[in-house]
Amino acid sequence: MNPSGDSWFSWANLNEFHILTQDYEDFAEKDEVEFLSKDGTLKYEVQVQLENYVDHHVTVQDEIIYFMKEGTVHQPEVFEMALRGYNIDTSNFVINTENNLRYMEPHHNQ
Repeated sequence: MNPSGDSWFSWANLNEFHILTQDYEDFAEKDEVEFLSKDGTLKYEVQVQLENYVDHHVTVQDEIIYFMKEGTVHQPEVFEMALRGYNIDTSNFVINTENNLRYMEPHHNQ
């Protein structure tokens, strides 16, 4: 929220996430890259390229988002699947690997 009371929203669609390789030179295979250690921390600074990212009502294309290695991942399983681009149902945290749920479309969880 800014000083005049306006609320700003930023969002990105999970299916438009593309993980970059550890050297940040190429796209990684989303199901083969390992960026989390056994204890749930990041092995390296993870970069994700977003096809479309909306920030303050402005659409930005091919934006790169950085996740710092020094932070704590509180739900590593959910974080990992979100970065891989899978849909996650927030009512029960079921991971949909079929990518067949669309925004605002009725399905069994509504």
